[in-house]
Amino acid sequence: MSISKLFVKVFNEDIFEQVDQDNLYSELDDDLDANCSTVPDQKPPNIEDLSVTKQMIIVRTWLDDKLQQIQTNSNDEIRRLYTETESRIGPDLTIFDVDYTTTVRVSSDRLALRSQGSFNTVRANCCVYGGRWMYEIHLHTKGVMQIGWASSSCQFNENSGVGDTKWSYGYDGSKQQIWHISTKKYGDKWQIGDVIGVTIDVDKEQIEYFRNGRSMGIAFNKLEKGPGITFFAAISLGYTQGIEANFGNRPFMYPVQGFQPLMARPILKLQRANLLMNYLINLAGIFSKYNAQSGSLLHNPTEVRVSTKKTVYCIFATLLIEKITNEIFDPYIIEDVLLGRISSLTSLSAEKDNPHSVLQGLLSLFWNYMEGDEVKFVLRKLVNALLGTFTHTIQGLDYEKHRQALGMLHCLCLHEQTRKYLLEGKLFKKHCLAFFLYIHPLEFYIMEELLPDSMAWTDGIDGPKDKYLNVVDKVRKMTEPLYAAQKDFLSTLMINSDGTGETPSSRSIFLAKLRRYVIDLSMEQRPFHAFFFMQSSIQHPLDAPVALAFVCILIDQVRTMFKEEMPSRYVEVNSDYFIDGTFDYMHFDRVGGVLSHLRKVHRADIDTRLGHDRTQQIFDDDRQNLRVNEVTTLYLLGENINNVAVVGHTQGASNTTYTHFLNPRPNGSSESTPGNMDMEASLCELLDLCIIFYYSAGHKYIVKIAAVRDEIAALNEVLKETKYYREDIERKLVALEQHANVCMNENHQHVMGELRSKFSQRQNVFATRSISLARKQIWLRGVALNGHRRSLLIWLLERMLRTLTSASTTGSLFSFVPEVYVNTLPILLDAVMDFCHHDLKAQFEGSDAECGVNAAAEFLGVHSADPRIVLASCKDSMLQALGTLTCHKSGVRALERTSKRSQSALVRALLRPYENRAWGQSNWLLLRFWMGEGYGYKDSRQPCVWQGGTLPLHQGLCRSRSRNETHTGLLHNVAPANPSKHFQRLIGGKLIEDEPFATAFLNSVLSQLNWAFSEFILLLQEIQNTAQRQENTLFEPKQLKICSMCFELTVSLMRCLEMIISVAPEIVTDASRQNSDLLLNRICQLISQVLSRVTVPPGCFQFVVDMCSADLNAVTHYPIITAALGILLALMQEEMDNEMTPQIVTRVSRAFLTDPSFQFATLEFALGEIRTPLLEQKNIPRGNFDPSSRPHIDPLTNDVRVPFPNNSKRIRADPPILKFALNDFPSHVCTDEIENVRRLIESLRVKQTLLSDITLPSEDSLCPICCAKPITAVFTPCKHQSCSDCIMQHMMNSKVCFYCKTTIQTIETLEGTLIYSNDEVVPSPMIESA
Repeated sequence: MSISKLFVKVFNEDIFEQVDQDNLYSELDDDLDANCSTVPDQKPPNIEDLSVTKQMIIVRTWLDDKLQQIQTNSNDEIRRLYTETESRIGPDLTIFDVDYTTTVRVSSDRLALRSQGSFNTVRANCCVYGGRWMYEIHLHTKGVMQIGWASSSCQFNENSGVGDTKWSYGYDGSKQQIWHISTKKYGDKWQIGDVIGVTIDVDKEQIEYFRNGRSMGIAFNKLEKGPGITFFAAISLGYTQGIEANFGNRPFMYPVQGFQPLMARPILKLQRANLLMNYLINLAGIFSKYNAQSGSLLHNPTEVRVSTKKTVYCIFATLLIEKITNEIFDPYIIEDVLLGRISSLTSLSAEKDNPHSVLQGLLSLFWNYMEGDEVKFVLRKLVNALLGTFTHTIQGLDYEKHRQALGMLHCLCLHEQTRKYLLEGKLFKKHCLAFFLYIHPLEFYIMEELLPDSMAWTDGIDGPKDKYLNVVDKVRKMTEPLYAAQKDFLSTLMINSDGTGETPSSRSIFLAKLRRYVIDLSMEQRPFHAFFFMQSSIQHPLDAPVALAFVCILIDQVRTMFKEEMPSRYVEVNSDYFIDGTFDYMHFDRVGGVLSHLRKVHRADIDTRLGHDRTQQIFDDDRQNLRVNEVTTLYLLGENINNVAVVGHTQGASNTTYTHFLNPRPNGSSESTPGNMDMEASLCELLDLCIIFYYSAGHKYIVKIAAVRDEIAALNEVLKETKYYREDIERKLVALEQHANVCMNENHQHVMGELRSKFSQRQNVFATRSISLARKQIWLRGVALNGHRRSLLIWLLERMLRTLTSASTTGSLFSFVPEVYVNTLPILLDAVMDFCHHDLKAQFEGSDAECGVNAAAEFLGVHSADPRIVLASCKDSMLQALGTLTCHKSGVRALERTSKRSQSALVRALLRPYENRAWGQSNWLLLRFWMGEGYGYKDSRQPCVWQGGTLPLHQGLCRSRSRNETHTGLLHNVAPANPSKHFQRLIGGKLIEDEPFATAFLNSVLSQLNWAFSEFILLLQEIQNTAQRQENTLFEPKQLKICSMCFELTVSLMRCLEMIISVAPEIVTDASRQNSDLLLNRICQLISQVLSRVTVPPGCFQFVVDMCSADLNAVTHYPIITAALGILLALMQEEMDNEMTPQIVTRVSRAFLTDPSFQFATLEFALGEIRTPLLEQKNIPRGNFDPSSRPHIDPLTNDVRVPFPNNSKRIRADPPILKFALNDFPSHVCTDEIENVRRLIESLRVKQTLLSDITLPSEDSLCPICCAKPITAVFTPCKHQSCSDCIMQHMMNSKVCFYCKTTIQTIETLEGTLIYSNDEVVPSPMIESA
């Protein structure tokens, strides 16, 4: 048969008509001439008579000639190119000359770098000494880098880079400076994704830089030249900085006219590849038609003929692939020829409508006729080129180029085999997929055009808010088409209908790879693991903005898939997957502890829920894993432990992450099961991975977004304050000018002008910063964390809580819930209730999240002390989540709306004794229900003496954050007051109805208070002694931090006492309660000790306050004195209100007045008017006296005026620097509260006069334990004695005598009344008392 028609369809020529018949049959003509003289006319042989093999030989010969002709025609152009590059020295392939002993990570093609050292310098492997040259740098980060040219004689180190030596020249866009020994301002500030063009004209001695194709001007116009001086492309990278260079290895993104790339353009390869690609595309179209008709061809009687044609086409394909493989592996050819042809072949919509398109046929040709590794190499380079375009900085307001790049990748992924390979081997490496799902922000100069200064809005600069929000909406709409394309692309990657009996579906591969990717990301939060292995499949952390975009689009896709594939199912993760090991959580533990231990303990429950066969399979798998673990451990402890990868060195692909060593799987956990995935299991796993992803990396950027909001709020306050003072001073200046014209001179006018200028300058500085942040917040409001993404986070919170609630119904099997579910709860609540709001307010509206917040309140209340939650991190997360709720009014109201069961469980959990648990945070939670009700307790922020007004400054919720923007605990949270009368009643009712429970709790609070205050005083004394011994003392920050923490704990425990006494005064005031006397005396004793230590006589506390140390700024008089006064007023409230019988000394006033530490001066100190002398002359206090009422006190030194002999030495006491009075804090203490203190003092004075007739006990009759109260109790059998309070407090911890250690049988009063009996004591011989 003739193949001429088939040839024409592929090669667009008919070579068989041009074949020389004489040459073809020359041998036949010679034979005829030799045998006969007359040759009859014969018909020339037909081309169809030739075999297919001979015809293919003709085709091969023709194709070889065609390619040879291209080479001949290109010789002149190649010679001209070599002439133009004569001033270049080095190999043809230009790459970075990297020594692998340095701490620089380098890609396999030696073009991409990432520094792991402080300042690494790398040069290219070629140099130039004349001509005009350029190269491009694609920025992966935007930190400190110096890019430019350097000679071979330059010596670089960690302190000296490109531009720091005489023969080198550099540009740093992060600092906007150029470097050549010295430095000067130059250029734009670069951003991630920028392409920096670097040119050099050696003849004109000029170096110029371009940013995204725009010239930034001549940087250097005088170069050091001379014999032997050549110029290498060079770059210095700061720590973790990364770039990718293009020396001409592929087409320049922004070529500069007249400048040559350092690596010559492959002219011959380009022409050959273009020709061959034309033929391959024709052939691919033919194959696509055959594939489209394959269904009908099976029943076609001409099947044999069609098969013959297909065979010819297959031979053509083999021939063309053989030729193109010599050209196509050049990255330049892939980007310029292959990528260009693919982009012109079709569009995404056409590819979706036609599954047998030309592009699909071309990809099938590659997979069928090329080696697998060859196709994979080409695909990787294609994806890299598309990624470079997609991550490039946006130019203007159009994302069309980004959408086209993503569309081309989507078209590639519509091919099944290509999609599965990219999922398996490319998209989850080096965050490739994450970058494709991230929308790059607009350039700052574009934001300036969108939002001029006159349109910027914040509360401080008062711009047009409606216009500002219109710009936000414009930016959001601008990115919506690209977001829709990203979501559509993600949907294609998760196709679940392409699995076979031998290969898994795309969704199966996607989930397996995503789980490994997310687990590796979570290793950042496990520093021990990262330190031990020192390298995982993720070689550098995922940028926080990219992580947030990735996790949000994943959540969006999961929500859509649940609606489309399982609309009738409740969206939650089936708790059975936590138990049977369907999901592998690697290093994450379960809320009940370690998985292997839980399976042993709860085997019977697992058997009941999952069935015997499934349970047996689980335990068989565990035994198999155990044997693999043993082998792995031996491997790790053997000689191979020395082969662990070192950071900064590129390792082979055979490396395994540490997570694999910890959790090995015999069949390879990353391998997917053949066939399509179960729909429910796949959707549950996607939801599960969204939760882990958000916990591992997704939440970090949200905290940074909130930091921008907080900074804007702080600037707003400064601007309002500046505006107020400026207007106030201007009014005063105007009044001064009007009434003092006679005495005004030029100096005065100059001073007034200076004042106005300074205020204007201050206002302009803060306004400029506010405008800059307002522009930044446009992107945050419109794209990064817009309303849609907030709704996604709310949805995720609701689904996670539903999963936890359902798992809780499984009884003891709730222990199998992964810790990440509970640990994510406070992070998600923070985002939903606080960080997603872009305007800082005292209270945020959260109506859209009401269902999720209510569910969180119910779950946290019921499980606040759940014994199934064993892991310490999970217990802490539960407290953190409760803290988030109580910091917001909507959260407190949600807790009040929960069921009685939930509220009762929460109250009982919070009132557990403060022993062997994290009581600091629990106490903080109790105070959230009280703040706003206590004495001088309107706000948790420290008041300021210079603060004006009568209301606290409410700036919303403030958190203490560590360097990585994560939370540091509840004790650092500062939130507006949201008192709850409802929970106060519940707490009071619980303490009143359960006396033993109340006694245990209150005793634990008093014990912790005693400990915290004692430690605080010891630290103060140590600080004072150290400061007095030497000048310019530097204290350890750790010591000051501990001191401040002890103070805060003391105050918080005192506030807790205030609340308990206020809501349940019967605990101490009801004499019929068994332990009321003991508790009352302990409280009075502690409060008296606290007041005597922090008021008068002034001691270490006053000394430290006067130090004004920044690390001890929380240590002031106000919080501790107001807390003590609050307790006293709560104790004395009934007496102060009951004026009918003022002459009766109650138990409370007696306990307080008879305490040895009590002095009226400690109470008067709070009012700033000490009138009562101290009992001991040597301890007469200094400071805070009213001179008119105390004429015998020196007003300068506050010392007592006592005559001294002239020859005696006198030590003058230092006067206090910072004095205290409640009147100085009108924003936190009202006049009624101050008046209550006066009433308290007067009431106690009256009670003291009633106690004056009481005979004081002699020293012999005092209790030998406390030395303050008379002996009232006798112990048997030893007959030792003490006061009843001391011995009863002692008996709470021990049952033996305080003196002789004999077991106590009974305790009686001196009158013989039995007050204690130990029925469990074993009779023992009487021991005589000493």
